[in-house]
Amino acid sequence: MEVRTKGIEHLVVLFEALGIGGRHKLSFPEAVDTLVPLKDEIPLRYEVVESSQVGGAMSKGGLTKVSCKGAEAGLEGPVPALSNLKMHLIGSGGEQLPGALHGKVLGPVPGTSARLYIRFTSISPESTASYDI
Repeated sequence: MEVRTKGIEHLVVLFEALGIGGRHKLSFPEAVDTLVPLKDEIPLRYEVVESSQVGGAMSKGGLTKVSCKGAEAGLEGPVPALSNLKMHLIGSGGEQLPGALHGKVLGPVPGTSARLYIRFTSISPESTASYDI
């Protein structure tokens, strides 16, 4: 695949390394991202981030399954696929916990339109300390 990137005048060729052939015949294990169902939904507040500008209306939602790389969530209101989100987890007392999770909505979870799959793009350590995510 060739891509044009900011700051480089010529096309850059990208490769995906799957292993080493020839006499070595080694391959990387397939990355598995297993979502773990949560006993209790983790409430959150989120906003859609558009072109690096934060400050939109906050909406409510909740995480129902999580992994190191992403989560399944029910969100208040429609959120289009490929939207960027800034999320704040809510503590047991209803208070917003410090830090934030950033993610991209990849689309609805297969078999349901009520839950979306979100791929984390950034997780601040303090945002997950209370929940051990």
